Amino acid sequence: MTQARVRVVVADDHPLFRDGIARAVRGRPSLELVGEAADGRTALELSRTLEPDVLLLDTRLPELDGLQVLNALQRERSPTRVLMFSAFTDGPLVHRAIAAGAAGYLPKSAERDAVCEAIEAVARGAVVLDPSLQA
Repeated sequence: MTQARVRVVVADDHPLFRDGIARAVRGRPSLELVGEAADGRTALELSRTLEPDVLLLDTRLPELDGLQVLNALQRERSPTRVLMFSAFTDGPLVHRAIAAGAAGYLPKSAERDAVCEAIEAVARGAVVLDPSLQA
């Protein structure tokens, strides 16, 4: 019996970065890219309609920021697990994301394998916090 692939939506407003992450997800046999979003409103809508296992969500997005999307999904009791990622890794922002219900937080400097492994771990129910952010 084969295990189902983890369904992923990637939300980032930088096309080059989003494309790189999307390629990493598509290149991993255990993951399935089901959607991409360039803004928070689209990320929220894709999460509602596609019901991915994991939403890889940038904290800074146009229209709705990552925390607003996360809060909306939490209010709706969405089963989608949210893995935040950002170039902004200051303690208060990371703390707010985790306290709001994010299943993890990664810096955008993370290696592609680390991102894919974090997506897999979050889908299994783990909470992932990059070692550089744990202090």
